[in-house]
Amino acid sequence: KKLEREESNKDPSFELSRRKLLAPSIALPFILLAPDKAWSSRGSLFMVTSKNTTSAESLRSTPVEIDDDGVYSPERCLLELLPVKNPVFLQLLTFLQSIDSLQSPSADETTAWKSAERTLKEALDYLDSQRRALEPKFDPENDSDTLKQIFKAERAERLVEELRQQFVVLLAIAKSQRFDKVLLLQRQKKALLALADIGELLVGTFPYEVPQEGRFSFLPRLLGRARVTFTFSRSKEVLGNVTIVADGFAAPITAGNFVDLSARGFYTGLPIKDVKKRVGSSIPVRTGFLGLDLEQLDSSPEDEVTKNAVAIDSFPVLGSFREGFYDPLTAKPRRIPLEIVRIDKVSGKTQLSYAVGFNDLSTKVQASRSTRPLLSFDIDGLVAMNHPDKNVNGASAEFFSIQGDTMPRDQRDLLDGQYAPFGYIIDGNDLFQTLQEGDMIDATFVGEWGQENLVKLRTGLSDAVMREEL
Repeated sequence: KKLEREESNKDPSFELSRRKLLAPSIALPFILLAPDKAWSSRGSLFMVTSKNTTSAESLRSTPVEIDDDGVYSPERCLLELLPVKNPVFLQLLTFLQSIDSLQSPSADETTAWKSAERTLKEALDYLDSQRRALEPKFDPENDSDTLKQIFKAERAERLVEELRQQFVVLLAIAKSQRFDKVLLLQRQKKALLALADIGELLVGTFPYEVPQEGRFSFLPRLLGRARVTFTFSRSKEVLGNVTIVADGFAAPITAGNFVDLSARGFYTGLPIKDVKKRVGSSIPVRTGFLGLDLEQLDSSPEDEVTKNAVAIDSFPVLGSFREGFYDPLTAKPRRIPLEIVRIDKVSGKTQLSYAVGFNDLSTKVQASRSTRPLLSFDIDGLVAMNHPDKNVNGASAEFFSIQGDTMPRDQRDLLDGQYAPFGYIIDGNDLFQTLQEGDMIDATFVGEWGQENLVKLRTGLSDAVMREEL
């Protein structure tokens, strides 16, 4: 009962806002840019290097951690993608990860719970003594506004207190001697999500230089994270809510487009549609680079892998509406490039990659076989942007997350490198697994913090650029 009272009195971890971003009704100044060179239609990839090498290297150089049931968890991904080296943050993460030992079948239950109790007591004392080290960092470019700095500082204080309350509840569970692993792991998940929110505030400068030229110049980008909650209904009966964290550290432009459309209310009133989809390829594929320009790789036959195409008759897609979203800034359908963060398997450095054919940039870097997508579709609850099967740069508004019976787990890697992951379902995944064609999005809520992280550019839309690039 004590735990239930604490749960009912606990403040929500994020605020939801019904406020929608309306299309601007006033004339905006534009900066005239020369049109880029003609672009290739081949589906090759190029890299955009990090503008902050230290931050990029601080991202994990190993795959995101796998739970004991053999799948990735969203909260682990949110932590692994953060370019944070704060020692207090990392120590608190170590404390929380130590609870995983309770899942070991060989562990003595009584001993394991006693150990967890000692660890959680130590973690709580450590947090109380080191909480000043978790004060947020400010980006000189994006956090110059005083009100935003105050908002960020207040959010940090609230999140640290929320994390402390999660440690208090975890310690109470460990002391209760009820040996309720399910309850403990549920609370561990909430604590990890709170720690991930704190970690986002410890990132000073955004670690990637997101393109701003040509067709990239008017696309919104998410320089951080945002929570979006959808309310679903079936035959006018409310089913419940699903909450997605859009992750700008995984795909800043793709996540930015999703949050922008959510804030505009674009998804509200749209039904889920089942589509036929063909994934994989029957042509030779280089390791980790489905559709990569083969001229950028050596032609050693031993590096070629032939994957059989898989046809999926019923693939649930959300956000489908005619040609997609018509951007009021251009009066044309918005198109989003295939955007994937890749990790070098040798150095551990991460880079943004974009499919050639959307825009030519002077910052191209030759791709390498040693890189692979950082996020895999093995992750339960992973959310990705959909695009036409034959046009990787044709995404607009549609998104999807794999339902358990839609695609066998051993085939999900066929999606890696073909679609851009940009977020994770952190709440309501059980409901999402039951959604079917015709179910409606009744309402859309975007957290205020996420709207603060959304950046919109209003440059580069001269007649020449619109004629050549759009």
